[in-house]
Amino acid sequence: MKTSPAVFPSPNSLLEKIEQETWRETGISFVTSVTRLMERLLDYRDCMKGDETENKKIGCTVNLMNFYKSEINKEEMYIRYIHKLCDMHLQAENYTEAAFTLLLYCELLQWEDRPLREFLHYPSQSEWQRKEGLCRKIIHYFNKGKSWEFGIPLCRELAIQYESLYDYQSLSWIRKMEATYYDNIMEQQRLEPEFFRVGFYGRKFPFFLRNKEYVCRGHDYERLEAFQQRMLSEFPQAIAMQHPNHPDDSILQCDAQYLQIYAVTPIPDNIDVLQMDRVPDRIKSFYRVNNIRKFRYDRPFHKGPKDKENEFKSLWIERTTLTLTHSLPGISRWFEVERRELVEVSPLENAIQVVENKNQELRTLISQYQHKQMHGNINLLSMCLNGVIDAAVNGGIARYQEAFFDKDYITKHPGDAEKITQLKELMQEQVHVLGVGLAVHEKFVHPEMRPLHKKLIDQFQMMRSSLYHVSQ
Repeated sequence: MKTSPAVFPSPNSLLEKIEQETWRETGISFVTSVTRLMERLLDYRDCMKGDETENKKIGCTVNLMNFYKSEINKEEMYIRYIHKLCDMHLQAENYTEAAFTLLLYCELLQWEDRPLREFLHYPSQSEWQRKEGLCRKIIHYFNKGKSWEFGIPLCRELAIQYESLYDYQSLSWIRKMEATYYDNIMEQQRLEPEFFRVGFYGRKFPFFLRNKEYVCRGHDYERLEAFQQRMLSEFPQAIAMQHPNHPDDSILQCDAQYLQIYAVTPIPDNIDVLQMDRVPDRIKSFYRVNNIRKFRYDRPFHKGPKDKENEFKSLWIERTTLTLTHSLPGISRWFEVERRELVEVSPLENAIQVVENKNQELRTLISQYQHKQMHGNINLLSMCLNGVIDAAVNGGIARYQEAFFDKDYITKHPGDAEKITQLKELMQEQVHVLGVGLAVHEKFVHPEMRPLHKKLIDQFQMMRSSLYHVSQ
């Protein structure tokens, strides 16, 4: 006798039936939760089979793990997926992300002697012992990821415990570990990663990606073109969108995959550290690209007719600020965008920001040479000085002078007086910074590069003279 395959009602038909019942609210909540769980489990099953990439596997695991914690509060399942995710990060050599993932379990535990049963690969032990073991492992992963700043608070937390127990041998070990991390911060070279915004549009993407946008922390040395190629290889059916405009419904609802990718600039949260002159750049470098939840993307456009004589007069910036659900780095190399804000930056405000950013870039580079953090090769400083000075003489800030210091502009924009003064001061500051940079350049420049140095000095004199007349 043949049996017919089971036919399950769809979530929508179930919801329609429940609408008639007295337990309507509880029933709707249950069906919605089960539906959302099934979506995530199907994503997880599809990503885990075959030759799917680590990014997909990690993404759907994060999605399922968060569901068990925040939506249905299944702590044991949540902890199991913490460890699955940690193992995936270790396999991909994402050591910082592995540390943050394991930290989720560590934070659930207390420094108490309560006995814990055998669980996963953990033996029967006290809660204190399990938390201590986790802390040590997390510190080790942060070290392998060169994220020493994140490991230091855990070193301190362990030190407090060891000191309270008079375990001076362990206290000595952890204090030495903390000291080593400070040395590593000052002595070891670290790269600042690039960040990329990725939009996944179309109904062919998995649920956890479909019609959502993320910001991804790139790998070492990874630039935009390499990242685009990596994404297109991970999603071979996807079509790359060639414009940054937000897609319309025809793209969102189509039975296809569209990828929209562009680089974004991190907006640091800890501004105070970055503005302290005495803080070494190796320390500032960390805060420029870590604990970042906001990112920026600028699109230049001309409002009204483009000024043929000087395009800076009409060059506006459409600035999009993206806020993520979590800060990067974290338990994943990418997090979803939870909010986007769009503002327009006027030509004068844009000029102020461009000069201010260039001054900061120059100060950072000069400081690295002054403190011998850049060894031997002076080419990077040569290129930077040449780029700024040459642009200032042949265009660049000279164009800003023509656009915004003109009597006609000042008359038509009386409300911009304070900003015009600010731009003048930033230009004068740039002259001072360039002077310091040229002095450092003269000290380290190779004899064969002396002609370039002389050219830079001559052009700098012209630039300084031009700005002197403007400021009068």
